[in-house]
Amino acid sequence: MITIELKFDKTVSGLAGYPFAKSEYQKQVKEKYTNYSEKLVIVFPDNIEKVASSFVQGFFEDLVNEIGYEGIEKNVTIKAKND
Repeated sequence: MITIELKFDKTVSGLAGYPFAKSEYQKQVKEKYTNYSEKLVIVFPDNIEKVASSFVQGFFEDLVNEIGYEGIEKNVTIKAKND
């Protein structure tokens, strides 16, 4: 299992934007998660209270292309302060 704790500026409480999300995935996840059959836990910091759908779409685009929605449901867990 790989656990990746995402890092964002402490003053940020919400995440939005497809291009921003793709960039953050590239910087924070892509090189660390290469064995797609392995479980992945993504941890959002407590200061992040809201995540827009545009961020989710951009952040998970590469994973959807690699393992599909079913693979994400099976292997990816998201931990965050809020649902």
